[in-house]
Amino acid sequence: MLELVNVTKRFFPGTVNERIALDDLSLKLSEGDFVTVIGSNGAGKSTMLNVISGRYTADGGSVIIDGHDVTRAPEHR
Repeated sequence: MLELVNVTKRFFPGTVNERIALDDLSLKLSEGDFVTVIGSNGAGKSTMLNVISGRYTADGGSVIIDGHDVTRAPEHR
């Protein structure tokens, strides 16, 4: 199971170049679910996957995999 709860990710926060990539994104997938993520360039598709994988750390919210909060876990875990 994968659950994203109010996940937020900003790039260059507090600067004139600040970009909000994910803004309170919530998603819940159960085992066996199949999902296709579509959107235009800059919609946040890759950012969402990078937050789930641990490559990027979410600025807010939680990433839960199989009941474990992995929001702040390093990428290699």
